[in-house]
Amino acid sequence: MKKLLFISQDKEMALIQEMSYKIKMSDWDINPSKTCFLCVSPDYSGIVTQHLSHSLSMGREIFHIEAVNVPFPDESPHHYKIDFSINFQEWMERWENFVLIEAGVIRGGNYKWITDIMKDLASYKKFYTVSLCENIGSKYKSDMVSLYYDDAVEDLHFWWERPNNHWI
Repeated sequence: MKKLLFISQDKEMALIQEMSYKIKMSDWDINPSKTCFLCVSPDYSGIVTQHLSHSLSMGREIFHIEAVNVPFPDESPHHYKIDFSINFQEWMERWENFVLIEAGVIRGGNYKWITDIMKDLASYKKFYTVSLCENIGSKYKSDMVSLYYDDAVEDLHFWWERPNNHWI
């Protein structure tokens, strides 16, 4: 049995504050007038996305947020990919840049297919990927991470999570 990596409410807020600082110190070309935050898996990433949208506000403007629903591990990604492709075509007409935000990247599969679609549809658009917590064994490596962990020995669990039948 893996050791529990428990992210308390205080730890989550500290990781969000760290991420906010890292982004502020970066050279990313983002601004609320031209950048959209994509909340990947909103049931897990809503808290971090909302806090970053406000803490990174500029000129009294917060960042616009769109939700990107993704499959649970026991679901097919087919319909999610179609929905994202349709939505992204609309979003790219309005926004120059995108910041994808996830609370936890475990396997990296969702970021992989999402960014592949973005590259196929709009290779000229800039996008950045953020993960509050990322497994060192993830097949996708985010641009910015607050906490790295090893899923082989630790099971990531946020304070607000409850048992979920979709996770194997």
